[in-house]
Amino acid sequence: MGTISKIFGVVLTASGALILTYGMDPSAGSLSFVLFIVGLVVMSVGFGLLTAGRKRKEVKTTLPTVTEIRCSGCDFKEIRDHEKGDYILKPLEANCPKCSGKMTIEGVYVVREEPDQERF
Repeated sequence: MGTISKIFGVVLTASGALILTYGMDPSAGSLSFVLFIVGLVVMSVGFGLLTAGRKRKEVKTTLPTVTEIRCSGCDFKEIRDHEKGDYILKPLEANCPKCSGKMTIEGVYVVREEPDQERF
């Protein structure tokens, strides 16, 4: 949305506020309710024009994910980067480097980076 629509939005918002204020005046008589509603609608359209077209920045960050692999024969454990298709209890074709046993995925974890906090 361009500058003209922003200016038009400000004008509509101000006009709606004036109509709304006049509609709240008891001396307006039976038209006060109608003016009140019209003022709200005009202000809503004005705010809509003011906020339309704002681009939201979509930050799509992938969190670092690791896969824990364990041997079923011994206590060997390996942690590697997550690969597409990894899931818990998935048997792997790779054999254990210690005992040549079968390896199984025991867990998939997201590694959270803790922000450094200053101590006082």
